[in-house]
Amino acid sequence: MLDGAEGGAGGGVAGGATASGAAPAVAVPRTAAPRGDDWREVDRTLRGLARRRAALDVEEAEWLRRARAVGVHRELGYGSFVEYVERVLGYAPGVARERLRVADALVALPKLRAAMTAGDVAYSAARELTRVATVDTEAAWLAAAADHTVREIEDMVSGRRRGDGPDDPPDPAARLHELRLLLPAAVLGKFTAARRALEAACGHPLTDGDVVATLCDQQLAGSHVGDGATAKPMHQIAITQCSDCRKAWHDVGGHTIELSAAELAQASCDAELLGRVDGDKPARVTKTIPPRTRRAVLRRDRGRCVVPGCRNARYVDVHHLVPRAAGGDHTPTTLAALCSAHHTAAHDGRLRIDGSAPAKLRFVHADGRPYGAPPPSHVGGAASPIPRVDGREGVSIGARRRRARAPRQAGPG
Repeated sequence: MLDGAEGGAGGGVAGGATASGAAPAVAVPRTAAPRGDDWREVDRTLRGLARRRAALDVEEAEWLRRARAVGVHRELGYGSFVEYVERVLGYAPGVARERLRVADALVALPKLRAAMTAGDVAYSAARELTRVATVDTEAAWLAAAADHTVREIEDMVSGRRRGDGPDDPPDPAARLHELRLLLPAAVLGKFTAARRALEAACGHPLTDGDVVATLCDQQLAGSHVGDGATAKPMHQIAITQCSDCRKAWHDVGGHTIELSAAELAQASCDAELLGRVDGDKPARVTKTIPPRTRRAVLRRDRGRCVVPGCRNARYVDVHHLVPRAAGGDHTPTTLAALCSAHHTAAHDGRLRIDGSAPAKLRFVHADGRPYGAPPPSHVGGAASPIPRVDGREGVSIGARRRRARAPRQAGPG
């Protein structure tokens, strides 16, 4: 909180109470009010304040990281570091988390950090650039964002992923749409509890999109909530697709939203296809996976997601390990049950699943890390090597089961 010690509307004297209650007067110099023709000085002053504020934001970011590293909140008895930031710096929890995200990102972006220190880039602009810029692309993003407003930079960043350059075509799947909800306290409590339950079931944190999608699935699933092996596919696809460029759109709630190739592939992976809806006669409904095969795969995978650590047995889709566009078919060893969150991650490329089902599947992150392993300890460092097929690096269901059956004194597999 600011105490207004540098003057206020009441005059040029500020006082501080002493132990005896006296308030000694302290002279505070007053800044002369700018004259009507002093607009140039006003403009210079405001620009200077903006540049100093940007430099302070960089300094604050570094101290936030240090404070979190030493656990200053624990020393002061606060329940969490976010609570400490809220009480000491006055940032709301969401803003505090965003400040920490930007602070971590700036460590790996020296050019952006230098531009902020020099006062050339404001925090609000840097906040957007850190969503996409890497050490290899930050110079291009700084050049593209020069002399643009924050709103214009938001539009530039929207639809692009980390590592993309400003000239790369935007991806509709990466474009985020803001949804603002005003909830009573009781409903907010229910939402928070539901999110924690979903994350506990999946075994990892979920994005806002994952949470909302899963909660929507519960309402739209119908019989999907029952026995996973007998439930029907969730998706019913009615899309508009250009026969020339092959782009696809989904009409919902009065809005036309473009689908990415990954989103279309995911929706088509395990679905009932309605066919063309603009013909003279409704098309026959078909299924992307033969019902007999689908039931067998879900029974084999016990009706739950096969990703290690995931216990989600609701809203499970059957995923093609080899995409249909790449020649994949409905052979059971090339099919696996995935929850909606992991299914999205697989089609987005954030999760790679190799091998054959059910016992020889390997799960790795996009950068080659074994699934569930923490990212490299050094920011901006090279990714871990791609796991070997024998499962000694990476997570392999078959290798893990073999180790579980091996005698304790046995050597490595």
